[in-house]
Amino acid sequence: MHMQQDVTLTAPARIAVTNGQLEHRMLVLTARLKVPGLLDTMTDQAPEVRRVMAKIEADLGPSIAALDGGGWSVNSHSVTLYNGLVIASFLLSR
Repeated sequence: MHMQQDVTLTAPARIAVTNGQLEHRMLVLTARLKVPGLLDTMTDQAPEVRRVMAKIEADLGPSIAALDGGGWSVNSHSVTLYNGLVIASFLLSR
């Protein structure tokens, strides 16, 4: 028997960085895979990771728009898979 749980996103983590006139922020979104213990190979993980990333992508726009009044653009991003958790971090600027 295994338990399935819905994908949930955490509240964005914000780290203010200023450099001259540009403002920079780090936005971190996380989501848990449904069945991390049963996904032993990348072949097994790919469809589940794709599903989770689609959810993160769908929530990225509203998260950016709600961050300090909006107007941000993504400069860079990184995605890490750790122990059944997908961690997506985004470097934003405006």
